[in-house]
Amino acid sequence: MNIWFLRMDKYTLEEDCFSGSDTFIHSAHGSCGNVDIAKKHKGLFFPKLTKTGKELAKLIREIKEKLIEDDHISLEQSGKRRCDIAIRYWLSVMQIGDLVFIRNKQDKVVFARVTGYICEDFFDSYGCFKRPVEIISQINEQMIPAEIWRRTKGRKTIERNAKKHITDWITNNYESLVNNA
Repeated sequence: MNIWFLRMDKYTLEEDCFSGSDTFIHSAHGSCGNVDIAKKHKGLFFPKLTKTGKELAKLIREIKEKLIEDDHISLEQSGKRRCDIAIRYWLSVMQIGDLVFIRNKQDKVVFARVTGYICEDFFDSYGCFKRPVEIISQINEQMIPAEIWRRTKGRKTIERNAKKHITDWITNNYESLVNNA
């Protein structure tokens, strides 16, 4: 299980991501607004991902290099240096059952569980990724260690937790996060 930190306060494609039955998270990464590029490669992602690991990394790098070569993006633009890593996160690393801390436009932190694969309709419309989630609870600063709270305010739009002590803390305190919300 992965634990993710997602900054949806930095961007949004749809105003209300946490309403009613349509609860989801979405990325700022994908085809850099070029929906034609998204549709060109759509068959690799739907109905399921056909490339993984090094194959997927190589494909994403090639697409990114072509976008740079054609002056669609520049590495000087915010987020473009590591966008290929973020795309791999959304496509192949993020799994159903992963936990995610989401900071939304209202500056609230929501704790959720990923419940599905990327949404095809959203990909067709925006050229980026959307995954359904189940909201577990809203989190406030007093509920979690300062290090975890700071990660919800990190500079990256998506970050996977690699620190064992954070994963251990969340695993050991999961019930209190759910029950005290």
